[in-house]
Amino acid sequence: MRFSFKHLIFAAAAAAYAVGAALPAQAAASNAATVKTAAKTAKVAKAAPKKATAKKTSVNRLKASAKKVAIQKKRPVKRSKVRRAGMSPSQATLAGLRKTEDPLMLGSSVAYVMDQDTGEELVVKNADVPLPIASVTKLMTALVIAESDLSLDEKVRITREDYVRSTARSKMANGMRITREALLKAALMSSDNRAAHALARTYPGGKRAFVAKMNERAQELGMSDSLFADPTGLDNRNHSTARDLGKLVAAVYQYQEIREASTQPVARITAGKRSVRLATTNRLIGDPSWKIGIQKTGFTTAAGRCMVVQSDVGERRLVMVVLDSPSNAKRANDMRTMRDYVAAENRFSQEFAAVAPWVIF
Repeated sequence: MRFSFKHLIFAAAAAAYAVGAALPAQAAASNAATVKTAAKTAKVAKAAPKKATAKKTSVNRLKASAKKVAIQKKRPVKRSKVRRAGMSPSQATLAGLRKTEDPLMLGSSVAYVMDQDTGEELVVKNADVPLPIASVTKLMTALVIAESDLSLDEKVRITREDYVRSTARSKMANGMRITREALLKAALMSSDNRAAHALARTYPGGKRAFVAKMNERAQELGMSDSLFADPTGLDNRNHSTARDLGKLVAAVYQYQEIREASTQPVARITAGKRSVRLATTNRLIGDPSWKIGIQKTGFTTAAGRCMVVQSDVGERRLVMVVLDSPSNAKRANDMRTMRDYVAAENRFSQEFAAVAPWVIF
């Protein structure tokens, strides 16, 4: 077949047209593929955060679950502590002494007020029942130290042996060197058990000789219903009666160092380069309505809350004792009630004595 020049030109134009038509189609196909790939990538990218979020949520759930398990494990311990506290009333409460009725409606199981100078008993409630006395024991510890030949200026080193088992905190640390006078102050003001133990440990013959001296001194004072087994009061074998404690308070009142050590509201003692702040455990100290010469508080589960006080009320010097109070506030309130009762009795006696008999009748 023969082709003319015209045919050749026509064929070339057709071919060019075919190629031109094919290029847009190819470009469109390429563009469609690109869009499809981009959409797929976006879909994957969008799904990726969901996986990360799901993973984060899973971790949070695991943490929350672990925290819940930890809380559940702790709860039984707290409940058991509450149960133990509720199942451990004081010995006086177990004996039913707190139910004893008295005209002053005191909350303490035991109460006693005595005129220090005449021995007259003004308030008596279960005063002859031997009971644990907790840290009131430290008054006898102080008496033995005051009556010994030991220098109060001599420094005593605190050792691990003084770390007696107790829930009460102590500011006496191992290695501290502190004077006996400062230890006496810590034992009476802050009721520090390590301080009281260190005083007994460094006594000639050691702690055993010290405890023997405590009991010997108790017998000499006529404390026939009292026994001491340790110098801190943590040992519940330590026991006494309110009437016996009245005799002890009257005896320790004779020593100025004990009066000063027990009645300061706050004090600082030095141990080498360290300064230790002490604070009283008795809320009556610092109350301007009280004139207190001797005081000591105490608490153990077996003893309940205890307090002894020597105070001037009007023209009288009184020795006051409460044992097994239900709370620190009630312990202080019972002391106020007894003091106010004696003050009212004194006023009545004075007013009655000033009235002529014919005026009354």
